[in-house]
Amino acid sequence: MSLRDISSAGRWSAPLLALCLGVFVAGCDSLIDVENPNNVLDEDIRKPEGAASVANGALYTVEDGYDFMLVPYTVLGDEGHWIGSRDAWRELDFGIPTDINNEFIDGAFDNFAQGRWMADEAIKILEGLDADGELGERDLLAEAYLWAAISYTAIADWMDDFALSDRKEAGPAIGAANMSSFYDTALGYLTSGLAIASTGDLGRNLTAMKARTQHARAVWNMIGSFPNPGGPSNLAATLPNGGLVMDAGAAADAAAALALDGTDWVFQFEYTSATLASNLGFQFNERLEHRIGDLWINPTADDKEVESVKMTDPIDGVPDPRLEDFVDTFAGDDFLDITILSGRLMHLIIAEDALARGTPADMTTFASSINTVRGWGGVTGTWSAASAITADSILRHERGVNLFMQGVRVHDLYRFGMRSDNWQTTSPAVQTPGTFFPITIIEIRSNCHLNQDFEC
Repeated sequence: MSLRDISSAGRWSAPLLALCLGVFVAGCDSLIDVENPNNVLDEDIRKPEGAASVANGALYTVEDGYDFMLVPYTVLGDEGHWIGSRDAWRELDFGIPTDINNEFIDGAFDNFAQGRWMADEAIKILEGLDADGELGERDLLAEAYLWAAISYTAIADWMDDFALSDRKEAGPAIGAANMSSFYDTALGYLTSGLAIASTGDLGRNLTAMKARTQHARAVWNMIGSFPNPGGPSNLAATLPNGGLVMDAGAAADAAAALALDGTDWVFQFEYTSATLASNLGFQFNERLEHRIGDLWINPTADDKEVESVKMTDPIDGVPDPRLEDFVDTFAGDDFLDITILSGRLMHLIIAEDALARGTPADMTTFASSINTVRGWGGVTGTWSAASAITADSILRHERGVNLFMQGVRVHDLYRFGMRSDNWQTTSPAVQTPGTFFPITIIEIRSNCHLNQDFEC
């Protein structure tokens, strides 16, 4: 019996943790010997029979935290636009991610931190079972490594500081200068996962996440050390390669993932009424606190929803079909799946590395990867060196429409010297490009390392 659900598209869903450790227990007589299946003790979930529940519990909490923090990130950039009534959302829309009391970052921080903790705890439990020769299905451990790597990469991407607290045991702040260590932890987990599962969908996802994490680390290395904080927002000219990532390891792992699956595949966190609620769907489609931003769409007359797609494909000159597909899937859905990895992302990583290198052979690779992604997305015009649109511009466009609401747009705005139309001139997003989210008040109030009112 397994709680894992994998579709042909590579999607995973997880039941509520209560179901993992409650209904799951009750449904399998030999799983865990407890009188009350709703009162599962710590030692019970460390038994071999509970391994699947532990792995799925990690997936559930990582999915939940990722979804909650993705919404503030999306509103901070230009993909989401605040249209509602809550001032804390407006603050983010204006380009101010630094308020420790912002209720929506603060609310997300709790879920985000729980996901990280549960993924690490699952690894400890499953590694212990594996060391004792009691882990029957070793892929469960490989999955736990993947969930933890996704969590650690997202923390490094979206947070300017973090504390590795352990339930009631407070951890000190890592420090902004040390946040790149989270990428190193993620890469270590992925390497361990690949030692267990290097083929099939799981091997593909581990390999692709390794490419994604290396690319993200290279971006962090650029925008974490802008040379002129307080200056103009357009600093791309001061960055190596105009903000482009040149990372042989990321490109090689992206190619390896495509060698495992060269189709237009997608790996998503899935949210349904039977499993896990979607904060993204709630805020955009149920509460209508936000809608898709003005760069991308034309709003309805009441300014609440999408009337049509505005962003045109720069070669075909029509409303971009990739964005139209996204809008069609997105509109009115309270349970929105979140794409974590895809074949398109792999090609875009390869294309960017090739463009940064810029030799004739590399530009052939660039054109091949860009045109593969374009062909998958339903546009007909191909890019070549003779095209009117530059290579830099087509890469930025393809990243924008193919990676929409996947947690990378603000990074692209920063490193390519762009800005959201909603950012205020005096905002941190403009004045100090590379600024993301702080440790919030929920952690500060309870953490003795961050709050002088407590002793550790």
